Amino acid sequence: MGRLTLRRHREKVAALFLLAMAVSHVAMVLNVAHSLKNGYQDFTIFYTAGRMVRSGQASTLYDPDAQYRTEKEFAPDVRIRQAALPYIHTPFEALLFVPFTFLGYTPAYALWTALNVALIILNLALLRKHFAEIRALSPVLLMLAAAGFFPIAIGLIQGQDTILVLLSVVLSMVLLKDGRDSLAGAALGLGLFKFHFIAPLALILAIRRPRLLAGFAPIGLGFGCLSILIVGLRGVVHYVHYVLNLERTGAGGAIMASDMPNLRGLIDTLTGLRTDTVGSMAITMVCSIAVFWATQWRVRRGNESVLHTFALATIAAILISYHALPYDLVLLFPSVLVLLAKAISESTRLSRADTGLLMLFFLTPLYVLLWLQLNQFAWFGLLLIWLLWRLGRPSATNESVLREAT
Repeated sequence: MGRLTLRRHREKVAALFLLAMAVSHVAMVLNVAHSLKNGYQDFTIFYTAGRMVRSGQASTLYDPDAQYRTEKEFAPDVRIRQAALPYIHTPFEALLFVPFTFLGYTPAYALWTALNVALIILNLALLRKHFAEIRALSPVLLMLAAAGFFPIAIGLIQGQDTILVLLSVVLSMVLLKDGRDSLAGAALGLGLFKFHFIAPLALILAIRRPRLLAGFAPIGLGFGCLSILIVGLRGVVHYVHYVLNLERTGAGGAIMASDMPNLRGLIDTLTGLRTDTVGSMAITMVCSIAVFWATQWRVRRGNESVLHTFALATIAAILISYHALPYDLVLLFPSVLVLLAKAISESTRLSRADTGLLMLFFLTPLYVLLWLQLNQFAWFGLLLIWLLWRLGRPSATNESVLREAT
């Protein structure tokens, strides 16, 4: 079989597999369409926050009773919700959703979804334009990859903000590749409403490109000041206590460590210890420090491409984050795109292990089984550890699966 024929065969197999995953996502949307109209999805928390800020209730943004009263105004028929679906995001992010509150809930959700689809297309365009590896994939295959990637699909369904965070990461990658480190830091800082991912990501990247912090720090400071203006200094302090309390209590079952594909979730699942116990927190802290140290050491000593460096740093940031859910794995999308490109390349061949790993990251039934059926998505964290190890091996320095084409 010639190289061109082999490549076309691989593209066809990949396209069929991704199409099957995409069709399953369409089926999911059709299955939950009625619930989405009634306000079951996570977009509720953003719409609630926007309404509270717009109506002058910013000082009670993190008051569960005030949140619940606001939610009941536009989503009164959510039978499974006996209390507020808590808004645990940063105060400054609430401003982003104020314009959406000039529309009814369902039109606002539809508009947010359409904007997220546009952001996906923009992310794909930026990645394909600036990175040769991803440019090797056809536009059709790229769209199928996006449609077939469960974290993107569930992020769209839930009305989450992770695709916007992905844009800040992609912009930062492009700017860092062009040598504009300070601007890359500023772009990364725009995603700080997911600070538990973006802050460690920035610190790991800064080990090798310290000027990145010159752009990152002012953005972070600006957002901090904006949060104080919105809810007051006391409100910011209350926000910290509010979030930590929800993480400790589980928010009535809305937050479970067993659903988190990170070190916290794995340790909770493996040890059976509650995440708020001293023993569990100590083990999690030690493991997180070890992963952070090992990753920053690898980044500092390596000479890999921007894509490879971002992949290592992103995986580590997700693992050491205290809060992560399946839609947060959207941040891994550039990495899995490059793995996909290498898998169908005419000149390279992934090992069986790498091929299997790639399939598992796109395998929707695995996500559904671990998260929606078993509430044990923490086990997916093992795949992240596997991927981090494979990309971080010293032997990968010269033969990285994420090396930029020259």
